Amino acid sequence: MRRLLCLLLAFALLPWSPSQAQSPGTRFVSIAFHDIVDKREDLTPDAVTTDQFVRFLDWLKGSGWTVLSLDVIQAAANGGRPLPERSILLTFDDGYRSLYTRAFPLLQAYGFPAVAALVGRWMEGAPGGTVEYGTVKVPRANFVSWAEAREMQASGLIEFASHSYDLHRGVPANPQGNSIAAARTLQYGESGYESEAQYRARLRQDLTQSRSQMARELGRAPRALVWPFGRYSGPAVEEAVAAGFRFALTLNEAPADARRPLEISRYFPTLNPTLGELATNLRFDVGRPETVRVACLGLDELAATPTTAQDEKLGRMIEDLRTLGANKVVIAANAALPAIGAPIESVYFPSARLPMRADLLSRVTWQVRSRAGAEVYLYLPGQPPPELLAEMARQASAWPLIWRISGTTPCCGSRWSIQCMKLCTPASMMASACATAAWRLAWAVCTTPARSSTV
Repeated sequence: MRRLLCLLLAFALLPWSPSQAQSPGTRFVSIAFHDIVDKREDLTPDAVTTDQFVRFLDWLKGSGWTVLSLDVIQAAANGGRPLPERSILLTFDDGYRSLYTRAFPLLQAYGFPAVAALVGRWMEGAPGGTVEYGTVKVPRANFVSWAEAREMQASGLIEFASHSYDLHRGVPANPQGNSIAAARTLQYGESGYESEAQYRARLRQDLTQSRSQMARELGRAPRALVWPFGRYSGPAVEEAVAAGFRFALTLNEAPADARRPLEISRYFPTLNPTLGELATNLRFDVGRPETVRVACLGLDELAATPTTAQDEKLGRMIEDLRTLGANKVVIAANAALPAIGAPIESVYFPSARLPMRADLLSRVTWQVRSRAGAEVYLYLPGQPPPELLAEMARQASAWPLIWRISGTTPCCGSRWSIQCMKLCTPASMMASACATAAWRLAWAVCTTPARSSTV
């Protein structure tokens, strides 16, 4: 096999136990349901069947779970009554009509509160018409009406959150045309990338419009924002807070903490999981050690490939990653250094501080995540300035940034990557001395100037 990667390192890693970092009185879990259907033949990847949903609610009731409202979570965060050990927040995304026809009657029967997120543009479709759902048109009747939303809100059980006005879609994110979540990425157009100021203004306008619409139709502005696709950035959170949101919900699969209301993690059940699978995934227990297979990827050879042949070249690189079974890929965002300790001369993303050798980072990051199914981490050597790290983060869809290892703790680079999970949290995978040694070994190989950009 052609050598496309500088290293593949495999080692066993003990999973992080969330209980190590959270207070028992503020810890809870959350689940993100979408559509609920009666027949298995009507299932989509994000739907569950009614019978499975009923089994889940019955299990909550019979197993001593406390189903939370945002008021209870806020009170616990403010020093009020601690949350019970088994506490869960039920949420429903997208505003499917099954929220009203199936979920709501069952929630009433069990007396369970829930948070439901509505997309403003979908709510404005004319009765009998269609709305743009991702890249396809679907009937407006697939979603709840404002009258139905008002009825559910009046019950006192359902609190409505914003799912944005029109951010539940992808936008062009690089010259190659990859579509990435609108709330997470700088949009690419005829004049190039939008600036951070333009990105912020786009989000600000959308979130303000969503709050105004919901205040008009429901009599109150939402205090919770559910990020479309679970994707967001540091500046996006800042704009959400400035718009008036006090809670933000993600799709990071981990327990949540009432003291971090802007980072409420949720488990997203897909493929109609069984009750046993639901229960297991909501425990977030420390399980068997994870086998981590780290691949370090340089972009120099891809950059040297003629533009017309880059798609084929990138495809072969991704196939090699899949063949090797890499589940963590570290991408060097800079061109190879001529010598150890030499300054960065050029990078693979637009920068006002350094020359751009080729605009590849955004595309490669997205393709590795979506096609190779690996977690992606970005790397710059030495002590890059925060401004350079922010530029790198703006251009890529990877959450974590790695720029140096200090002691036993990797350091995250930018507020654009506020969810520096798994590698950049001392309580997570770096808590293990064995893991620390293994990552240091990976870095010793991956970050030398002699690394190969071709696998």
